[in-house]
Amino acid sequence: MPRRYRRITRALVALAALLGVGAVIDSRLPTAYAASAATINGSSVQQPIDGFGISEFFGRSAIMRGSQGLSAQRQREILDLLFDRTSGAGLSMLRLGISSTSSSIQPADPGGPDATPRYVWNGDDDGQVWLAKEAKAYGVNRFYADAWSAPGYMKTNGDEANGGSLCGLSGASCAGGDWRRAYAGYLVQYARFYAQEGITINDLGFTNEPNWTTAYSSMRFTPAQAVEFAKILGPIAGAAGLNMTCCDVVGWSGQRDYTTAIAADPEAHRWVTTHTGHSYGSAPTTPLPVSGRHTWMSEWSPDGTTWNENWDDGSGYDGFTVAQAIHTALTGGNVNGYIYWYGASTGATRAADSSR
Repeated sequence: MPRRYRRITRALVALAALLGVGAVIDSRLPTAYAASAATINGSSVQQPIDGFGISEFFGRSAIMRGSQGLSAQRQREILDLLFDRTSGAGLSMLRLGISSTSSSIQPADPGGPDATPRYVWNGDDDGQVWLAKEAKAYGVNRFYADAWSAPGYMKTNGDEANGGSLCGLSGASCAGGDWRRAYAGYLVQYARFYAQEGITINDLGFTNEPNWTTAYSSMRFTPAQAVEFAKILGPIAGAAGLNMTCCDVVGWSGQRDYTTAIAADPEAHRWVTTHTGHSYGSAPTTPLPVSGRHTWMSEWSPDGTTWNENWDDGSGYDGFTVAQAIHTALTGGNVNGYIYWYGASTGATRAADSSR
């Protein structure tokens, strides 16, 4: 294994240790001089674990596949580091992004919300189909598909970016009509296309960071609107054999507001099987009020402009920081799953640089 990949592995060691799998450890890592006693109570049962994973949305899957000129050997090294259960982190979950741009499964308005859908499928999905198949071959068994936004023609602002709301939600009327059921069908169809490729999507999310407006794909939901749409998507997703998640809010404390609203509504609570939140701004230090449902920390990467290959350098975005964040989510937030942001990328994306 080239030296640069051994250095990347250092940052994955913390994650691998928490997953209970092996990792390739550089023999030059410093010796731990201070030891602490630990008491293990094998009879104490904690929360069940759904898995640990990453995302490669926004074209990062294509980068990993080799659009940056990666050799087949280097590509395999990266995949091994992420998914191999003996020599890598042994990740078991992959978060897929449902595109709302020109690469979406319905880039053009079919003629209104009641018109026959005009779905298209290229079998690639910005490289995510390839990555899902590779991940499955390593043993990944949980695929989570999440939408950042609906296509622009379904929204109040006519744009898949810059916020806006789904037409038809309470307080979000549009001249073009009510797109709520059409959007639900669109999301389920995305999962059906993956089934054609031999990938079973287990979990489906209709929003990402609904309390945050960005210049890229984004769409707003209030907690009450999330409850409203969960009751529309839930039966449709359930009939297709899909679990529904909500709501991937920017910070864990913000997710609490959405979870509380869903848990208070019996119908929404029935359909939302997993509550998902991010760690930006507020970490999962306490459990969400989920009333028997599972929770995932579904996106986070530390501050810092680049991937830090050091284990513990005091920067606040080294390997120890990542390990500590995972530990806090498991022991404080009582999460059932943990999904880091990018596993591999290029440039200032706080992911292992796959181009080097």
